[in-house]
Amino acid sequence: MQELHESARTVAVVGAGPSGLAVARELERAGHRVTVLEEQDTVAGKCRSVHVDGRAYDLGGHICTNRYERTAQLLSELDVETERTTRYRVLDAEGKAVRQSMAFLRDDALQRYRALREREFPRIAEPGLAHSARALAAPVAEWLAEHGLRSMADSFGTGYTAAGYGHLDEGIPALYFVKYVEMTGLLDPGPELLGHSGDFTVVGGFGTLWRRVAEELKDLRCGVRVISIERHADGVRVHTDAGPVEADDLVLAVTPDRVLPVLDATDEERDLAGRIRGNAYHTTLATASGLPGDAFYFLAGHTASRATAGHCVSYHHRYPGSDVRTFYSYGRPEDVTALLREDVEALGGRLTEVHLQRAWAFMPYFGGADLRDRALDRLDALQGRNRTYYVGGLPAFELVECAVAHAQDLARRHFPPAQGTLTRQDHRPATIEEEPLT
Repeated sequence: MQELHESARTVAVVGAGPSGLAVARELERAGHRVTVLEEQDTVAGKCRSVHVDGRAYDLGGHICTNRYERTAQLLSELDVETERTTRYRVLDAEGKAVRQSMAFLRDDALQRYRALREREFPRIAEPGLAHSARALAAPVAEWLAEHGLRSMADSFGTGYTAAGYGHLDEGIPALYFVKYVEMTGLLDPGPELLGHSGDFTVVGGFGTLWRRVAEELKDLRCGVRVISIERHADGVRVHTDAGPVEADDLVLAVTPDRVLPVLDATDEERDLAGRIRGNAYHTTLATASGLPGDAFYFLAGHTASRATAGHCVSYHHRYPGSDVRTFYSYGRPEDVTALLREDVEALGGRLTEVHLQRAWAFMPYFGGADLRDRALDRLDALQGRNRTYYVGGLPAFELVECAVAHAQDLARRHFPPAQGTLTRQDHRPATIEEEPLT
């Protein structure tokens, strides 16, 4: 039997990406009344899928490892079909496949890392980041050199950069690289999830999962723009272009710097928002012929240094019967398409049509000095203050599993089940459609 709460609370959730949907689902299942507000016309945020010629393509996160236990539970509960991911390959500057170094997993560096982890940041695998931030505040290259772990960069740096987390020579704190490496599932044996011995993804696009989550929710409003947010002792009022929403509490599933213009922010919130950094990361869905296929390719020549920003760092060819590929790049929007054409030609291919391009403010993070000054602890201290809670990539790390686990735990910790809510509840699904891309 679960603990009872005196009464149900009403909660406004701003943002319908994975963290917003996960926290809303958890709150509703605990008996609380939730309204989700999403500015875009569809859910899923960076995990949106689109269709070209009847095939689904993921614009952002979609690869699940054996560390994705919360995501796997959602997939199982919602009866969403999964499949093994395509293989991974690394290409050199001439487009030749090269072997990715896995020396870190074979030499004594892994054992030294495990001892260091146990001694200095034993909670790194738990949801959230604050618990490990100060121990890993040094720039990643400096931290690796200090601890004799350069082979860790050789084994994981290409994938880290290709996935949107920045180049290792940019001075990004080691916290984010270490969290990424832990989530690959390669350091320690993990459970087999959903019948897959390795990485897996969602049949028909990762967006399918988030639409299923959204269909469970009682009050989800897409295409709604938040104009202002007022918080007071008795509750919260969110003014939108479709009218006001009254609630007892507010959950912000968007980064504080993004919501700052409409929030009645405190000095502490403004200070923290002003310290947030991020990456300009781009997804381009395009038809390109003549390229190596049937794999997720990391372009080693463009992941080694920030000096190559603008060039394509990776691409995914998911369907053998199609020349449509998903390309990923850093840099200024005006550079991405022109450089992509050059990159495709350098690999022996031809870019024939760009179907869609998305720019993301990806991986919100704090710099090393701010981590040492406890920026993430300060953010955690704001949870519940002014009736406001924060979920998403900033407190959790910009990976789906991290965001979902943090959001679920926050809901369970701060919103006990409402009176009379003894079991999880199922809700009659609404209908949420996705427009195909033609």
